[in-house]
Amino acid sequence: MFRRRYDNLRGEAVTLWRLERPDQRIRCFLVEPPRGFWLGIERGEDLVFSETYDDLELALQRSEALKAPLIVAGWSETDD
Repeated sequence: MFRRRYDNLRGEAVTLWRLERPDQRIRCFLVEPPRGFWLGIERGEDLVFSETYDDLELALQRSEALKAPLIVAGWSETDD
């Protein structure tokens, strides 16, 4: 699923996905702080979700699990 290496991005946010619907945008990102992985979701400029994980694969699985119901609820994926 996610096979890219992010070793050189320690501490920088990597966008995993973006969703939108009229007048609203959501962005899911991942940061590798000194220990573990921080998964966050922003709606506009507000942080609406934040969890940390010891394992990258668990963080990525959680990201996909959070995205699925949003797609069902009418959110659309966007590239920008």
